Amino acid sequence: MIEMPDIDIKCSEKRQKNLLFLSESETMAKEKRIIHRFDFKYRKIYDFSRPFSSNGSFSESEGKVVPFVDGDVPENSVKAEGTRQGVDEICQILESGPWGPSLENSLLVNCGKPQPESIIRVLRRLKDVNLAVNYFRWSERQIDEAHCPEAYNSLLMVMARSRNFNWLEQILEEMSVAGIGPLNYASLELVLSCVKSQKLREAFDLIQTMRRFKFRPAFSAYTTLIGALSAAHKADLMLTLFHEMQKLGYEVSVHLFTTVIRVFAREGRVDAALSLLDEMKSNSLDADIVLYNVCIDCFGKVGKVDMAWKFFHEMQAHGLRPDDVTYTSMIGVLCKAGKFNEAVDLFEQMDLNRIVPCAYAYNTMIMGYSSAGKFDEAYSLLKRQKRKGCIPSVIAYNCILTGLGRKGRVDEALRIF
Repeated sequence: MIEMPDIDIKCSEKRQKNLLFLSESETMAKEKRIIHRFDFKYRKIYDFSRPFSSNGSFSESEGKVVPFVDGDVPENSVKAEGTRQGVDEICQILESGPWGPSLENSLLVNCGKPQPESIIRVLRRLKDVNLAVNYFRWSERQIDEAHCPEAYNSLLMVMARSRNFNWLEQILEEMSVAGIGPLNYASLELVLSCVKSQKLREAFDLIQTMRRFKFRPAFSAYTTLIGALSAAHKADLMLTLFHEMQKLGYEVSVHLFTTVIRVFAREGRVDAALSLLDEMKSNSLDADIVLYNVCIDCFGKVGKVDMAWKFFHEMQAHGLRPDDVTYTSMIGVLCKAGKFNEAVDLFEQMDLNRIVPCAYAYNTMIMGYSSAGKFDEAYSLLKRQKRKGCIPSVIAYNCILTGLGRKGRVDEALRIF
């Protein structure tokens, strides 16, 4: 068996990555519910009797859903200016010292009773989660009612920004009792904050915590974490999330199947990869050329040459024409397995009548010949490429130099260099 470097199929993977996060469809019915929360510290019952929508939005006046995303709370310009000034003053007081009775008194004396709009704005500007929770509780007592969904989600965003989740479970439990849930952007940001710090297991546990309280994490939260787990080769965690998405009713695409299948195929877990392929077909999804290329490349690299050939012929039977990535991947598989006659036949089939040669295919064949010590054939391909008006790349020469070095033909390598 000839050992060769991995064949580059970055163009295929780039297409896959770009398509991974394209679709998200999350809509839930609006509902009204009357729920109470008891504050044990202050022995106070807060009434959640306003109309809520299941995605967390509310309207104080008519019970209509009002979309508050990252923008400001709707208000006229005069009121907006006053609110901004009030928010600035509150933030200055909050940052003036440690939380305590003195700071609480200063807030009340200088800023008065907090308004729902200003509470949300303040929370959006805070970075310290402990300070945010203290302000959240204090303002709740001052307005003598439960916070609105936007305030809760703003508090979740503070946790995401600070990457401090010590209060997360308590806040999620409270939201669950209130019948409100994390907005899509909030659940995504919570996951993203873990992914950016490479805490993938923590991100996985975070999603499981949301599920434990019967919340439905955003589609993009799942796909973002699945993509990160794929890059980290965490196949089992990735598969758990993938199946969880399906149970929640999310529509999974061919591109998402491809992401999951790629990891199992690369690890040589053929049965799991084939099971996912069967599952995809049972969902009436047809494999595209990206998935076929991934299967050819991954199965071939773990020595499953017959399986790679199967996918190569199957895609043609389904009316898909092999592209440069398909040919290059299959040629690389055959070279690695020492099946040079088959590799040459496929290379000639690809190169036939091409005006501009495929540099990747030439590099792959030269790599194969050099690894096998067939340097005359490698030199012949270099000359052929030049005759066609294509200058061989540095990769081609490096492959030959590496092969010569391994065979101890140092003088010949120096002449080429």
